Amino acid sequence: MPLKQEAILAQDLQRVKSRLHDEQSAVEPYANQYRALLDNHGKMLRGSLVILFARMQRGAAARLDDSVITGAACIEMLHLATLVHDDVVDDADMRRNKPTVQTIVGNKAAIYLGDLILSRYIEIMAEIAPDLDFMREQASILGKILNGELGQESARHHTATTIDHYISSITGKTAVLFEHSCITGLRLSTDNYPNQSMIEAAAKFGRHLGIAFQIADDIEDFDLTDDTGKPKLEDISDGIFTLPVLIARDENPRITQMLRDNDVHAVLDYLHNNPQVMDASKSVAKKHVAQAKELLDEMSIEQGIRELLMSMLNRFSAGI
Repeated sequence: MPLKQEAILAQDLQRVKSRLHDEQSAVEPYANQYRALLDNHGKMLRGSLVILFARMQRGAAARLDDSVITGAACIEMLHLATLVHDDVVDDADMRRNKPTVQTIVGNKAAIYLGDLILSRYIEIMAEIAPDLDFMREQASILGKILNGELGQESARHHTATTIDHYISSITGKTAVLFEHSCITGLRLSTDNYPNQSMIEAAAKFGRHLGIAFQIADDIEDFDLTDDTGKPKLEDISDGIFTLPVLIARDENPRITQMLRDNDVHAVLDYLHNNPQVMDASKSVAKKHVAQAKELLDEMSIEQGIRELLMSMLNRFSAGI
């Protein structure tokens, strides 16, 4: 990646971080928790996609409008709101190496704080929306995420869950937000609605990247030596069977009984002794990364932006 392009992206992301930091809550008893949530922003992959796809329209070096930076911050707020709710549902005590908000203020206040962030996402997006269709797009993403979460919930403890159902669920709960980030960047960066072929290619790119991201995250959940800033083995312990588990089950029927008995350690031992399961899971993720790379060829973009996106994909693929 050219250092100049990398530096420009870093500057854009610093503006996004500043925009998040400027966001405040008037509810004084929880103002500090609200501030801490927005400052604990992680890698900002989704915000980066907003910026990079905005630069497809505005150029690799031009200063982005404040509306694009605000839009990227809002996407990060939406993602954060879903994480706050997830942590309450999962009773998680750590997120990004820090205590989750409900361990500090309790479940009820945590839910309301997540709702407050969500409401601000909608409010701020409405202020910068170029047209009504844009707001329809913003509103529709919430339903898609919730459908994905409900799809996952419907399969909890179901040992006959299919891999197709798993892919459908992670597409909703994770990949659609990556897709949405790409489209939001395009929509905020031009006075005219981008051509349909560009929108479709950007959407597919984000979807494939998001699916690969979630599969990689699910694989990492079984690596007890890698500190990811959150508890390990939560999904399988709570009856959520991710791709490695489903591949192992299809490979060996004995896994089904282990899952029924909630014998997490037996499943973990099987995965450790049968590395082909993780290899097969990684292969699925890399297939989606490869499809995302192919979609870059369908988009008419500057070489600098292409290199930024390709570098992102290559680093991600190398980590799988």
